[in-house]
Amino acid sequence: MEKIQQNTKTELLTTDFWSVYRLDSWYFIQWKDAGSEMNDEEFMDHISSFAKLVETDGVNNRISGFVVDTRAYHYVMNLDVQKWHDDVIVPKYIASGITKIAFCLSGDLIRDLSIEQTFDEDKAQSGEIQIQYFQDLRKATAWVEGWK
Repeated sequence: MEKIQQNTKTELLTTDFWSVYRLDSWYFIQWKDAGSEMNDEEFMDHISSFAKLVETDGVNNRISGFVVDTRAYHYVMNLDVQKWHDDVIVPKYIASGITKIAFCLSGDLIRDLSIEQTFDEDKAQSGEIQIQYFQDLRKATAWVEGWK
């Protein structure tokens, strides 16, 4: 797996399921292989804790986007969790100044589809956040950083 290379990389959250880092003006979320054991409540708790981080640290550090490395991600969001994410979490991202989200996908059709469907919901498609999907982590980070 490619590694993220940056001068300033600060680990902010880590659990059995993921690690979250701040790199300059964006976050890097790296899902771990343990996600297959995650249930809906644990997933929602993790996403809620990340949204709180965005609302505090993200605003204070002018974070404008994040990259989510889902190549080792195993949790599949059901429709209720996807709707909750759109109704509760996406507005927090928008209010906190997030404008770009990049996903580095695993290539697993079902997992990747659950991620893409989550960001096909109304609030996520409001135009306030740009969302892109990649197979290459370097391209995902370059896009969030604004490189072409």
